[in-house]
Amino acid sequence: MADFHTTSNEELCIDRLRKDGFGYKQPDFSDSDFPKYLVLRVALARALQSSKIALDSPQWDSKRLSGDKGKEYHLEQLTGKGKGKQEGKQEDFDMLIRSLLYIQHKEELERDNIDIFSSDKEYTEILSKYIKRGLYEIYHSWKNNDCIYQWCLDNLALQAMQTHIKKESENVPSADNAYFERLQKYFRGFAINIQLINEEDSYRHHICKIELTDPSKIQHFESKSKYLDKELGQTVLVEAVEQMSRTYNIQIAKPQEQWQNLGLQEFRAGLAELKRHDFKLGIYAGNDIDKEMLCFDLAQAPHCFVAGATNSGKTRFIQTMIVCLLQNPNVEIAVIDPKQGIDFRIFMPKIRFITDLEEVRDYFDEKIAEMESRFAQMSEAQSDDILKLGLRYEVIIIDELKDLIDQEKKKELSTPLGRLAQKARQAGIHLILGTQRPDSASFSGILRSNIPSRIALKVQKSTESKIILDEVGAEKLLGKGDMLVKMANMSKPKHIFSTLLQPDDIKSLI
Repeated sequence: MADFHTTSNEELCIDRLRKDGFGYKQPDFSDSDFPKYLVLRVALARALQSSKIALDSPQWDSKRLSGDKGKEYHLEQLTGKGKGKQEGKQEDFDMLIRSLLYIQHKEELERDNIDIFSSDKEYTEILSKYIKRGLYEIYHSWKNNDCIYQWCLDNLALQAMQTHIKKESENVPSADNAYFERLQKYFRGFAINIQLINEEDSYRHHICKIELTDPSKIQHFESKSKYLDKELGQTVLVEAVEQMSRTYNIQIAKPQEQWQNLGLQEFRAGLAELKRHDFKLGIYAGNDIDKEMLCFDLAQAPHCFVAGATNSGKTRFIQTMIVCLLQNPNVEIAVIDPKQGIDFRIFMPKIRFITDLEEVRDYFDEKIAEMESRFAQMSEAQSDDILKLGLRYEVIIIDELKDLIDQEKKKELSTPLGRLAQKARQAGIHLILGTQRPDSASFSGILRSNIPSRIALKVQKSTESKIILDEVGAEKLLGKGDMLVKMANMSKPKHIFSTLLQPDDIKSLI
């Protein structure tokens, strides 16, 4: 009887890594040159580097690739059980792997009186969870154009351990391991009981995923969570976990020297992910705290409001949006920047760059006329397919909406902007409106009601967060690309980290 079974999608993942990653393709190599079970061992190694999940947690089900029945494997293949030494090399790693899993889940195993050293059944159940999770992580983190050597360094803890240990000992406070105990003690003082699901490190935060034991305490918990900054002495963001009732991610900010920023490698992976979707105007926003990508279609958004104070990363995020949009040959982009900044000149001549106020007025008149002309063409052709009508998508980007409106008479720009926000989406014309200082004057009622997709980077005040997202939270962000994304189809904002591209990176991508 087999000890491990794959699904069809897991088999596809195995073949992809074996052939496109490690380069073992037929006819140059046979299956025996690089057996499939070696990829399962890589998957196990990847899973052991991932955040810990309790054995009885339902999270395991969401960390696997579904599909039809795949192949069967045995412990002899998975762990080398019974092989001993061959040609002087140790091939049996079974006891080592049992020991690793025992150390990982020591408290749970002893609590439930489970002995994975004597029971193959219990052992293989846990081993299967890890291998399946590892395949899931490989599927979502390794792309066909990635360097497999670099991927292994980044994902299998193969970097120089001495440097890593030194850095950890110097930078990580000794109290890190006590975060949950401190949280538990704090909430217990208000008669709120919480249970730890798991703890993990993300890009810029230490995260405690917790569950409330009493659903009647949810409102009380959310109220008392607002004061965690003072209790822990660090910036804390509390986010409800989607599709898991009574479950929250308590995100405790790390010191800046411990941040892991997303760069060119992650952005290239994001562009590759966009190609897998049927997006008309695909945008890779960044990765969430679980290191999962967030991509969306601006055509469905259908307009977007982006706000963030100085050093929040707002302009650099808009730059990444432009890079994504320029991957589509059927889009025209215009950037309006009365400050005549240099941030967007790197894209010329691929975009239209407007700085003169008089030109801005004429441009809006031009777009209104263009919109009406497109409606006439659609009516005549009885089709709203932009490309089949021989048209191109158009994206209008304003880097600083408030400054633009303040420099002009409010009605002269608010009126055409409002008309475009109301109707232009149907004509294939979309808006991205940015501002450093969101207020009710620049983000007026007509814009608010027609721009449901909002992205908030760090702002100065909670009132500004409410203007952008209709709720507080953006004032607690860390800056430099840390943001809350609330698209039209989202009930709650999602915590995302955008990529920080350098000028040379942008040039290489466009």
